[in-house]
Amino acid sequence: MELTKRYYSISEVAQMFEMNISKLRFWEEQFPTLTPKRDRAGDRKYTQDDIKHLQEIVELVDAHGYTIDGAKKALDNKRKKKNVNQGVIDKLVELKSFMMYLRESLEKQEGIETEIEEEVEDEE
Repeated sequence: MELTKRYYSISEVAQMFEMNISKLRFWEEQFPTLTPKRDRAGDRKYTQDDIKHLQEIVELVDAHGYTIDGAKKALDNKRKKKNVNQGVIDKLVELKSFMMYLRESLEKQEGIETEIEEEVEDEE
């Protein structure tokens, strides 16, 4: 499924997934993480991220036979795993920053030592 637009109406999304609009609204109630934006008129506008999330839900419920509660738990577990991984990623980014700072400090120190060595050589 190729997504080219920024926002999609509820009827367009329902057509993409070959489901009724009422089923889509029901899933919005059942899955609090599925929250399309609304325009001034109150019409739902789905982003590409909303559609990807809906695709995950459809795969769990329709393709893999999960119940709605089972799909909620599976999505929650997936989100928790991402949160755990994010902590590791944050630590690695912090470590990388420190290593770069350390490298710059060593390069500066080397530069100072080289300048001192050159000055000593000039004096001799």
